[in-house]
Amino acid sequence: MTTRFQWGPWVAVAVLAASGVAVWKYYPRPAPAPAPVVAPAPAPVAEAPAPAPPAHPIEQVPVLPGEPTEPLPALEDSDASAWAALSALVEGGDLATWLVPEFLVQRLVTTIDHLPRRDIPRQAYVARPVAGTLAVAESGGGRYLDASNYARYDAAVKTFETLDSRRLVSAYVRFYPLFQQAWREVGPPDRAFNDRLVEVIDHLLAAPELPGPLALVPVEGKPRWEFADPRLEQASIGHKALWRLGPDHAVRVKAKLAELRALLAAQRPVG
Repeated sequence: MTTRFQWGPWVAVAVLAASGVAVWKYYPRPAPAPAPVVAPAPAPVAEAPAPAPPAHPIEQVPVLPGEPTEPLPALEDSDASAWAALSALVEGGDLATWLVPEFLVQRLVTTIDHLPRRDIPRQAYVARPVAGTLAVAESGGGRYLDASNYARYDAAVKTFETLDSRRLVSAYVRFYPLFQQAWREVGPPDRAFNDRLVEVIDHLLAAPELPGPLALVPVEGKPRWEFADPRLEQASIGHKALWRLGPDHAVRVKAKLAELRALLAAQRPVG
């Protein structure tokens, strides 16, 4: 008896299998979950170098015994105290003749910092303009700084020269926290103001002595004069100020600065 092969069930299986493949291939299905992304380890952060220790620590500056010990006022309220302390050092003169009393500590810090530079904002300058008119002499078709002009600085130089250096430095050390606070607002935060002060004094002591009269030229469109020699005109505020004082005054001012430097740095001046 011949057995007939039944195609029907197998055809159904084949159709179902083909349908399953089609469904798997074409029917939308969830995408496989992405492999977890491993964030790279953060690069090690280099530690900032520690600030260099002060070259001239304020703690080593010698002071006189008996300085007041009461707490200092806040910087913004320090004008009266700082002015009184400085005025007590001036004998036979009115400090207001030469200095601006408002924002005294801040102006002193800013002025000192700018002395080795070429300019300074006028509103930040601590010194008042010297009374009188700049004396100019004419000779051989040129104009020069007249020697009579130096007398305008007699009183200021004498007052500075006669200050008691140890008392002045002692008062400075007492108010130093305020000077350092004001310095942080205008200078590098990792530097001590006393280091900058010694640096500026060294700059002033290095001012060259100029031979002969100083030639001047008028500034176009402005009622003032400048040095005819471009090299002198490009010099720092501090150097030009010493030249305007006159050679004798400059020598006396430098001698006083060297005396103050010895106290502030406890070492011999540079240069």
